[in-house]
Amino acid sequence: MALETQHSQMLLTPGNVNGNFGEAASANNKALSIHRWANWIAGFSGGFARSAITQYLPFPAKNSVVMDPFAGVGTTLVEAHRLGVDSIGFEINPFAHLVSSVKLRSKDISLEQLTETAALYEAVMEKVEQPPGPDGCAADARLRPRRSPPPGFKSRIPFYSPAVEERVLFTLDFLDGLTPQVQDIFRVAFASVMVEFSNYTYEPSLGSRPGAGKDLVTDAPVGGIVAAKLRQMLEDIAEFQADAAQQARSPRWQVHDCSFFEAESRVDPGTVDLVVTSPPYMNNYHYVRNSRPQLFWTGLVDSPKDLKRLEQENFGKFWQTVRADAPVLLIPDLPSLRMELEEIRGINSGRGVYGGNGWANYICTYMNDLDRFCKLLVRLLRPGGTAIVVLGNSIVQGREIKVEEYLCDIAKLNDLAVVRVQKLRERTGSSIINSGARLHTRSKAPLYDAAVVLRRSC
Repeated sequence: MALETQHSQMLLTPGNVNGNFGEAASANNKALSIHRWANWIAGFSGGFARSAITQYLPFPAKNSVVMDPFAGVGTTLVEAHRLGVDSIGFEINPFAHLVSSVKLRSKDISLEQLTETAALYEAVMEKVEQPPGPDGCAADARLRPRRSPPPGFKSRIPFYSPAVEERVLFTLDFLDGLTPQVQDIFRVAFASVMVEFSNYTYEPSLGSRPGAGKDLVTDAPVGGIVAAKLRQMLEDIAEFQADAAQQARSPRWQVHDCSFFEAESRVDPGTVDLVVTSPPYMNNYHYVRNSRPQLFWTGLVDSPKDLKRLEQENFGKFWQTVRADAPVLLIPDLPSLRMELEEIRGINSGRGVYGGNGWANYICTYMNDLDRFCKLLVRLLRPGGTAIVVLGNSIVQGREIKVEEYLCDIAKLNDLAVVRVQKLRERTGSSIINSGARLHTRSKAPLYDAAVVLRRSC
């Protein structure tokens, strides 16, 4: 029996999520303290991360280390911290890195100072947002923002309507005078709501409101929306600090603003007890392009060149990044996938970069990065250490790709034991599924999330 087919009959268990892990859907974070600060597509909830840590890390977890190689907005890191466990994260996206770092740093911020600054911001914006005069700008003609829109940011239609843009620029002016730690709290608050009053929307990918059948946003209470977010964050910080005060020790944490593939220069080998993570799914959701507004308007990037670097270094890259390349070679020894890829390369071969070769390149690149990921796990995990990896299947050019099964095969090739695979939930489509990639599909397979539990040999 070929390696790739052995595990699918034995390990994939649909089952009751609550009987094994906490509810996985990341949408649940919208109702959870700290986690609700900023949405991040896919991944898992705080409840899932907490249950994974408590099940697979012996307690009391003295000197234990939890790692998330794809930290996103810090779900795993926050739950490890709440449980008193040291944590290490890697996050290449500057916006997600900012959010995760701010969440963990908020334990030590002056709540009094933050409350006073938030009240001052609200008062300033109430003055700014008085009914506009005849010219459509602020009622007080002497008030004009110092800031200008970020020059490197371009959009097909104006990202903000004129009245909204002026209020956004006043908000950014206010941020300029704050201390770095308080400023970062405000940046996260603004960035988490900035699309709400823009002419764009997530459906789930970033696109114009008219393109989604919605009206343009000609006016909005920017200050009120940002202030409401700040009040929510203040409430969560107070709770976070109260919980931290009850801990016997303050857990150590690190969030590295780089790719996990640089981990060997940041983490000593054999020092990680547990990995709880969710790599970018093989669904072509373009994290870089979809976070462009947050990256540019909060000053995290300056030009499209910065985005290009992120695209090239992102796990699995993106179809748009590799579609025009010569055929990418599959590194892990997966004969059945290699045959599947050859068939995909032959689909729509006359359509240039939109044909099957580009999609096959994308699959190969993703699987090659899974191979690199497993090799790093072997080096960084302690003997007997565990990794819980959440990912989903995909449908590319009408073919279902069971990513979790290929991860199991790749793990075994790298001497990682597959403990179990649990199907977590079915999910709705994503940007790749709703594109021409599924036209005339021969696959009616549902999309789902699965948790793969791996272990390094003792």
